[in-house]
Amino acid sequence: MARQKTGDKETVIQRAVVAEVAALGSTAISVNNVAARAGLAVGSIYRYNDNKDTLQRATYISIKTEMHRVMMLAAHQHTASKDKIKAMWFALLNYAQDHPDDFVFAEVIFGASVFSSDDRVLVQAMSDEASAVLSTAVSGQTLRAGSIDAINMVLIAPALQRCRNST
Repeated sequence: MARQKTGDKETVIQRAVVAEVAALGSTAISVNNVAARAGLAVGSIYRYNDNKDTLQRATYISIKTEMHRVMMLAAHQHTASKDKIKAMWFALLNYAQDHPDDFVFAEVIFGASVFSSDDRVLVQAMSDEASAVLSTAVSGQTLRAGSIDAINMVLIAPALQRCRNST
């Protein structure tokens, strides 16, 4: 008879991956070290992930999805562009303050190119949704006209700096 699953192992694994990347960098982590940090058997890690790349991808997608959910939930509570931008920005700053390691992890892994094509589609869809709010704010003159990518970077930079200073 198979053992019953106990606890939220996926969250424990995710926390361990974030801590390992923070301590060692994205290229130096290993499944063995993640398992040790999580207090789990290596086999438990492989039950959820095939290798260290899928560990990092799954953790990134989980974090990115939660950050996006929090931002868009805040934005959708308002109708005016100015209020949407403010709500998104404060939601992002709050997330960064509450989860600085997650925020930095997402930035590190985003540059590591460990994504599958499905991951890229999901991340692009999240980016497109946030960009649509920014584009509406530009067309309504809430934000200065310019590259949406540049505006996005300017809005994200303070949160990223805050996280880097706290880790």
